[in-house]
Parts: sequence; C-alpha cells; structure tokens
Amino acid sequence: MNDISPPAASVASLTRRLEREKAARKQAETLLTEKSRALYDALTTSRSDQEKLELALWASQESYFEWHAEEDAFIIRSFGLRHKQLREVKQNAIALMRRVHADDLPQVQLGWSMAVNGESDDIELICRIRGVGGYQWTRARGKVLERDKTGTATYIVGMAKDKTREHRAEQSFQLMASAFSSSREPMLVLSTSLQITESNKAFRRLARLGDTETVEKLRLDCFLSDAQEPLERINQSRQERFETELTTRDGEAIAVDVSLSVFEARHQSSSYLIATLRDISERKKNEQQLRVLANHDDLTGLKNRLSLRSALEELVDKQQRFVLSFIDLDGFKQINDIAGHELGDECLQIVARLLSSAFPASAIVTRWGGDEFIIVSTELDKAAFHQLNRQVIDTLERQTFNSGKTELTVSASIGIAAYPEDGDSIEAIIQNADVAMYRAKTGGKGRVFEYHDGLTESVKEQVTMLSDLRRTIRNRGLEFYLQGKYNVAGSLIGAELLCRWFSPLHGIVSPGIFIPLAEQHGLDMDIGLVALESACEYISMLETERISLPLSVNISANQLLSESFAEDAAAICAEHFVSPELVEIEITESIFIQDEAAAIRGLAALKSHGFILALDDFGSGFSSLSYLRKFDFDVIKLDRSLVKGIDGSERARALLNGIFKMLDSLRLEVIIEGVDNSAYLPLLENIGINSYQGFLFEKPLPYDQFILKHTQGWRMVK
Repeated sequence: MNDISPPAASVASLTRRLEREKAARKQAETLLTEKSRALYDALTTSRSDQEKLELALWASQESYFEWHAEEDAFIIRSFGLRHKQLREVKQNAIALMRRVHADDLPQVQLGWSMAVNGESDDIELICRIRGVGGYQWTRARGKVLERDKTGTATYIVGMAKDKTREHRAEQSFQLMASAFSSSREPMLVLSTSLQITESNKAFRRLARLGDTETVEKLRLDCFLSDAQEPLERINQSRQERFETELTTRDGEAIAVDVSLSVFEARHQSSSYLIATLRDISERKKNEQQLRVLANHDDLTGLKNRLSLRSALEELVDKQQRFVLSFIDLDGFKQINDIAGHELGDECLQIVARLLSSAFPASAIVTRWGGDEFIIVSTELDKAAFHQLNRQVIDTLERQTFNSGKTELTVSASIGIAAYPEDGDSIEAIIQNADVAMYRAKTGGKGRVFEYHDGLTESVKEQVTMLSDLRRTIRNRGLEFYLQGKYNVAGSLIGAELLCRWFSPLHGIVSPGIFIPLAEQHGLDMDIGLVALESACEYISMLETERISLPLSVNISANQLLSESFAEDAAAICAEHFVSPELVEIEITESIFIQDEAAAIRGLAALKSHGFILALDDFGSGFSSLSYLRKFDFDVIKLDRSLVKGIDGSERARALLNGIFKMLDSLRLEVIIEGVDNSAYLPLLENIGINSYQGFLFEKPLPYDQFILKHTQGWRMVK
C-alpha cells in the first residue's frame, strides 16, 4: 500500500524532474560555455592567422586567388602597397582569360587544363595580363585542393605576383649582355685589380686569340704597353681615356684608344670596370702620313718651310751654331715659259737630288718655295760651306734641259749667313741670307755671296730704279690688272687686283722685283692704299655695267701692322661709296712672323669694318695650320704649289685632299690658285674644291679688256 498520497507523489515527481532539468540545463550551459570558449579561441586564432597572412601578402605584394568550379569564378584578393586595405575582385575564367596576352594564352590554357583534368596538382604560370597601365608580367602558382569523383578539380587556390619589374630588369640585362657580346668594339669586364673577368668576340679578334685560348684571370696590362699611369689612377679618377698600344698574341703592336670606367655593383658592395678599346692604327697611320706630307714638299720630297722652321727653332733653342744658304735658281723662269711646267717640275726635282747629294747627310735641305731652296749645316764652317755651294753652281751649270731642239740651262745665285754672328733669330738669318743672295744675283748671277754688316743697305735695287718707283707711285703710274676667280660651273665669282709696273727706264719690271724693293723701303704701304683706291674705282665702274663683283687686294705685312690701316681702308671705301663687303683683303702668314699680336689686332679691326679677310699662299708657309687657330679667316687661298702635278701624283692628291677636308670641316671658303691645266679640274671637283683662279681660266687683264670680256653674255653672280 502506498503511504504517499497522490498530490505528494506528484510534487515529488515534479521536483525530481525539475532537478534533472536543472542538472541537464547546467550541463548544457557548461557545454555551451566550453564550446563558445573553444569557438572564440578558434576564431581568435583564425583572425590572428588571417592577419599574419594578410601582413605577409602585403609585405610580399603577392595576391591570393581561389577558383570555385561550381561558379567557375576566380576570387582574387590583394593589398595596396601604401595602405593595407584589402582589394577583392571576382570574375569568371573566361573574363580572366580575355586579359591574358594573345601570345601567352596557349601555354596558360594548357597549364590550367592539365591541373583541372588531374594531370598535375601544381600550377606555375608566367604570362602577361592586361591591367590598368597596360600588360604586366605575372607569375601565378597554385594547387588543386579538391577534386570530384571523376578527378576533375573543383577547388584551386594559389598566389600571384607582378613580376614586370624583374622581367624588364632581366630583359635589360640580357640586352646588355647581348650588346656586350656582339659589340663591334672590343670590350672587357675587369675587377678592380684589372683582372679580366669577361671579354667579347671583338676583343678576341683584336688580340688575335685562338678559339681555345682564354684571357680570363689575366690582367689588362698584360696586353697594353705604356699604360701604367692611367691604370694606376683609375680607382681614384673613376674614368680614364688614353691612347697606347695593344700587343697581340702574335706579337704585333696595334695602336688603340682605351676608355676605362668604374661601375659600382648593387648597394656598392663591390666594384668592377668596363674597358672599351678602339683600333686607331689606321688613324695613326694617316696622321703620320699627313705629318710627312705637311713637312715635306710634294714635288721634290725635300723638307718644306714648316719643317725647316721647326728644325731651326730647335737649333736656336740649343744655341747651336749653323750656317745657312739661300739659293735662287737663275734661268728657271725661262724653262717654265719656254718648255712648260712639266719640264720646270723635272728641273726642280733634279736640283733637289743634286742638293741632297752635294751636302752631308746631316744637312737640312729645304725647298723654300718656287725655285728657291735653303740649306742648313751644323757641321761645316763658313769657308767649307761656301765651297760646297760654289760646287753646286758649277754642277748646275753643266746640267742641260732639252725642249725640242732648244737646250736650256740653269744656274743659281746663293747667299750665305751664319748663326749667331749674322743674326740672332731665325727671321734675321733667313733674311740676311736672302739679302746676300740678292747681292749675288745683282752682281751677275751664278755667284755665292756671304752676308756682312751693312750689306742690307748696300744691296738695293739700282738707285735709279728705286727713285723711278717712288716717282711712279707718287704720280699714280702703277697699273692694276684683274684676274678672275671662277666656280666649278665656269661662272665668274670675283677677281683679284694685281699690280703691274711699266717703267720708261727699266721696261716691264716684275712684281717679284719691285714689290720686295718697295717693302724694303717702306713704299708698300703707299702701293697698298693706291691698290685699295683702284679696287673701289673698279667696283664702282663695274656696278655701272650692272656687275656686282667682289675684288681682292694684296696687302703687305707692314701695312696691315700699321695701326691706322683699318681706318684708312674704311675711309677709302666710304669715299667711293663702296661696301667693304665687296673688298677682300689678302694677306700672307708673314704678318704673324713679324708681330703676331699686332697682326691679330689689325685683322680684327678690318673685320669689324666688314672687310672680307683671306689667308693667301696657304700650304707654303711656316706654320699656316697654327694661324687658323689664332684668327677666323673668311677665305683660304691654297698655294699654287699644292695643285701642281696632282694629275700625276697620288701623294699630291692625298695632301691636297687632306688639307681641303680640314679646311672644309672648319667651314672656311676655299679657293685654289695656279690652276693652269684642264686635267686638274675633275680632280679638284672630286676633292670638293669648287673655286679656282689661274691661267686656265684667265690671265691678268687690264680693266678695259676685262670689262669687255665679261660684259658679253655676262650673268651676275650673287
């Protein structure tokens, strides 16, 4: 019998049930709390891992991608470089493939297909993908994480990174490496100790290395000679350029130009050097040939004025005593006039050989110009030297030159002066020997005369000639002929005013006689002013004939060195209403020899007034090249000696071509005088010389004949 009443039993049952429910609830709460804490911890850990992953992605600039087969969608997550904001892009595979460069698409499709179809779980692709700024090189690495029952990938994850900069750097490196290897210039990579680490094919060819020979680990100075100083300086100077010789494997020395530069490796942790070599042997050979041509007379092979000047300067600097003879051929003009220039040239060559053999090998034998020669000896005293010069005259007079049935002979007038007793400078010795030669010539020719004090005053043209010349100049009795200048088309482009003297007492007097006489006695300045006045008168008269033609006037050194000359010349032009731009002043380098500073001042003054300035007889003087650096001439007149024989001498053409190319590179107007042979014209035109003066075109003519000739069918040249 149950002692508990129904209500009590019900309460007890409810109580137990309540207790069970409380216990179950408490157990559930405990479990929930534990699960929540575990979930929280997991979430915290996940967030920490995610933050670490995001930080790593930001630092490496890698992008994370996922591909879901169900949606055929790519989800790409990336971080900005400056800010860590997450960027997420979602697009399907077709859209992504459209951004792949057409050239890279086949290999991308192949790699992706192999991964999706189960042939590989790993993916690694490098391709170009179009972005905002154009195509970028991208490296993508991925892995298949899930596949379906057929083995087809359903879930792929991976990383991608922009490799454009690295790719360009690699391309640049490859390009530089290719340029280094294929460069025509020999190149080397060196360590700072000058040890060769790399060499290109051009260097191997230059050094004559065999196919199996190696130069790596050798030092650069193993190949170079006389390059110690620049090689020692390179680590301080960082750049060096020098010329030296490279010795090839077969022992040949080749002239090279070497450029050496120091380059710092990345972060300057180390340095290396790049050496570039250039074979300049051909240039050196040409320079040597030009030096030989520039220092020697082309026709005779003797030394020229420039070479003589250099040799005399060296002797004077050493205070070395020497004797000098000035030789002028007598009768040479007759050979030229009667037999022609070819026989005249042959005569000069024979004389040159005779002089070379007549004096000791140590003597300096020089062609001074035209038919004038200078001999210098340091071994002979004046008496022995005089005797050898006398023997030269005797030998010359026995030499005959045949022109048809005519037999021609030459002799010589020779003047001798000694340094230092007859003069303390080069100019004084040459001038005094010239005076002695003139005394020998006026004394009957075929003689040797030694200079002595007072000879200059005693050696004058006959008193009557000098007096007659003074009177002629005072009365404006000198005549001025015109000789035209022509271009390659044969058109008149200018003319030169040439002074002529027809003396009632002495007949036709050569300018070669009365001009030096005038210079010796100070009459050249008067002649120059008269010549300028005549030039202005001719220009004015030509303009009345509707001819605008520039005229050139020869001005002596003495006149140009006069401080008032430029103003006087400008005043003469103004008086005749002639522009100075139509007057060309021709001077020779002798002005620089007398007083270089004054000469430059005089030339500058003339140029400031607008006169055209021309350097006459270029190529025959002492040092014409140096004068081109000292003053900016408008026109260079090449000496007639440079054109002689160019149709029969390759050396003559080479010298003329070299001189013209140099002048042309300086943008100077060039005209060549002495053109008397039609065979010269195509050769001159081929060289590039397009302005000529000479007997082939026109002999000097009186003004009336000149104007008559050129007003018939005249075409004005501007």
